[in-house]
Amino acid sequence: MIMIYEDADIYLEWEESEIPWIKIFTKEPYKELTDVPAPLRAKLWNIYEVVEKEMIDYFNPSKINMASFGNYVPRVHIHVMARFENDSYFPEPMWGKKQRAGTLELPDFAPFEKRLRERLS
Repeated sequence: MIMIYEDADIYLEWEESEIPWIKIFTKEPYKELTDVPAPLRAKLWNIYEVVEKEMIDYFNPSKINMASFGNYVPRVHIHVMARFENDSYFPEPMWGKKQRAGTLELPDFAPFEKRLRERLS
């Protein structure tokens, strides 16, 4: 995991994968979304919207997937994944059955990370 943003309440990690994949965590280890105080929950969703919009604008995916399982990591976090029809798992989830060898040619991550940091700061 690569830490790409952090403030007093939330941090974002880049999940190394064939697809653009960011995880948004609350710093406090709340177990369920309803445990998160309302102002922090609003902040979490605002950050999610920024991440999603930046992924759409920069990577031009077929679809954005959002997930929040918390079975292995029992704390509030949101997966934001840019999906492409030619990634290895599409239309399955990234945890699903591999469909093919992926053939993605994506732009470099560094400019995306810079844009995202600027939007969140």
